[in-house]
Amino acid sequence: MKINLKDRKIRVKGYSISALLLIILAASAGIVFAVAYVALEMTSTATVQANPKVCFIKWSDSSKQNSFDYAVNIFPSVKTVDENITYGVWNWDTSTHAVNMRINSISTSSNIANVTTVVKNGATTVITVSWVTSGSLPTTWQPFTASASTKYTIWTEITATSGASGSSTITYELKVENP
Repeated sequence: MKINLKDRKIRVKGYSISALLLIILAASAGIVFAVAYVALEMTSTATVQANPKVCFIKWSDSSKQNSFDYAVNIFPSVKTVDENITYGVWNWDTSTHAVNMRINSISTSSNIANVTTVVKNGATTVITVSWVTSGSLPTTWQPFTASASTKYTIWTEITATSGASGSSTITYELKVENP
């Protein structure tokens, strides 16, 4: 006599389950737990250097800087322009380098109607980074190629809103390739 597992029923707590279905479920439960994995490893060595090949330059003493603070007074509903702030960008290497700049954040952005910062090589604009009140932060990266042994000026224009008061901090990021 041949028993058909498909037609055979098993009762569990008032439910009727096919014997074949029960065997399949039991077999697949064992398969789920048989998983193999591989562990990969990576190491990184970080060597301290004083400055990247493209960094900021302090105009007063020609020193290389990795960051700086710049302060300016702004006035409600007025555009304040500084055509050459006290720092610039300097590629002090003998090779060209890819550079990107953006506005990362603005504290008390309600004080600022718009801000435009331009990096120039003489009279030639290399990049322009802008933000207006309705824009999102951070702004997109603006790329440029820094020529070998070249110093760039930074020009900034900040227009305050009509109800501006207190102070705001505009944080820029300069992304340079790691030589």
